[in-house]
Amino acid sequence: MGKMSERLGQDLKQSMFKVTPLIQKSDIDPVHCRVSAQLDDNENDNIPLRVMLLLMDEVFDLKERNQWLRRNIKNLLQQLIRATYGDTINRKIVEHVDFMTSPEQVADYVKRFRDAFWPNGILAETPPRRDKPIRMRTRVAAKTNLLGIMPDELKHIIGADTTRKGILRVFEMFQHNQLNRRLVYVLLEGFLETLFPQYKFPELFIKLHSRSQRTEKYSHKLKTTQGSSLQKR
Repeated sequence: MGKMSERLGQDLKQSMFKVTPLIQKSDIDPVHCRVSAQLDDNENDNIPLRVMLLLMDEVFDLKERNQWLRRNIKNLLQQLIRATYGDTINRKIVEHVDFMTSPEQVADYVKRFRDAFWPNGILAETPPRRDKPIRMRTRVAAKTNLLGIMPDELKHIIGADTTRKGILRVFEMFQHNQLNRRLVYVLLEGFLETLFPQYKFPELFIKLHSRSQRTEKYSHKLKTTQGSSLQKR
């Protein structure tokens, strides 16, 4: 498990900070409506901060804000990180990623996964469904914890209402069983492709997905749409 966890941790770190070159900025490019567009594209040290800002763009829908607000949000984030971690904005982010993807941590993740699904080597039974009052109390507690982790300085800049809507958007995003299963499958596919590149998992997954009725329906609809477009031309 030690060799496997070390290999997986190294691959995760490499893929996490691998960023493709950005196209040249233009006034009409929607990408440059994002907060992270205020950073220098050529500075590799900005990659962790850029990832954080891109996440904020999606959660709080900041791309709809004006240029002045986006610039101030970027400055505020840099000040908050400097005040917390010092002058090196990205060092703590990278250190945290190094820790979370270290061989010891990856081995612990695998062990927890095994113990959760196969305790004592036996497949775990399906836990009983919680009753509605317990589920509602859990929802309220989860929302409260999410709202409490946001810094007050950030709330003052983007607004308390925008912060609340963004946090609730993240919460509601994980309340769909089908989407949650899809997310787990996508993550599992990524882990397998990274951990065992010699087994050509991408080709295997493409073949498996092609058997899906939903995929066949989408492909048929796409071909029909393309055929109609060619006839109009």
